[in-house]
Amino acid sequence: MTRRAASPQRATPTIKDVAARAAVSTATVSHVVNATGRASAKTREKVLQAIEDLGFRPNGNAASLRSRRSRIVGLVVPSITNSFFAQMASEFEALAMASGYDIAMVTSDEDAGREQERILALLSRQIDGLIIYPSSDEAVGLGLDARTLPPTILMDRGLRIPGFDTVGLNNDKSGYLVGRYLTRLGHRDVAVMVPSLHLAASRDRASGVERAMTEAGCASGFRVVIGGHTIEGARSAIEQELRREDRATAVIAATNVATLGAIKAIQALQLTMPQDVSLIGFDDFEWMTALRPFVSAVAQPTRQLASAAWDILLAKMATARGKAQTQNLQRITFDGEFRIRESAGQAAGIRAPLLSRSDGA
Repeated sequence: MTRRAASPQRATPTIKDVAARAAVSTATVSHVVNATGRASAKTREKVLQAIEDLGFRPNGNAASLRSRRSRIVGLVVPSITNSFFAQMASEFEALAMASGYDIAMVTSDEDAGREQERILALLSRQIDGLIIYPSSDEAVGLGLDARTLPPTILMDRGLRIPGFDTVGLNNDKSGYLVGRYLTRLGHRDVAVMVPSLHLAASRDRASGVERAMTEAGCASGFRVVIGGHTIEGARSAIEQELRREDRATAVIAATNVATLGAIKAIQALQLTMPQDVSLIGFDDFEWMTALRPFVSAVAQPTRQLASAAWDILLAKMATARGKAQTQNLQRITFDGEFRIRESAGQAAGIRAPLLSRSDGA
């Protein structure tokens, strides 16, 4: 019996292989992999493409011992069940992988104390940087100082907290665009549903709507509904609003969670969109076009938000901790994209109190 010779195993690609494929020096590859900021954008793109083509994986343990870096970035989000935070986590993981980093994600559950505990747990892992969606606009955790943290970017919330670089949405402008659109459709009674007025993002979205309604001469029809951070809380809050005799002809849901709650409330009251009530949401996802009518929404530029934050973080991680990161701070905002679909239309002419199915309607 003839024994077949074993096939030679494919050699693991090395930094020299990457350098040869990208036509650069091994030192340049090292600068890209270690995010030292000493390679041009074009060169960095060539090296990253070579890394992807070859399936090169840096020796994280050896690199950490040499550079005293863990190649880990901590990501703190309020909840992974919220579609927006899940999408952003996916964007950051892709960016981290392309840059030779790993993401360590924790959740705060919208609680400042838990947020601080989870951040301290990440710090014990000697992370190189932090990306935080704070649970409040007043502080990180219970008042962590930027000078005691590794390079840190605040996202979406806490955009006015001193000492930190921040990246978020122009919420007032987004609210204004939605409010102006509805007033031009004849809506004079508009309810804005927010999770909380303690968060500036929610307040700014609502104030933008109010500004548009004031310009249209119908400020008296503006109202805010607080629905909390859960779908059922939002559903209950907006259902109470839609039972009113002078109920709103349009609902603006300031988060994707609020949008789901509003849809459930509208269905429970056997209303139709946009004939009985118009609906516009924030944060656009595929499920908003899964069933008719398709939901109009303000989409956040998730990829741009993540890329801007990651670029700032890479630059800060290439320098130093402490005071260096509190200098030359950047506060970047992006405009949302208002995607007009089928759920918002001309204001209804006649309204009457509604009963839910459980009331025998």
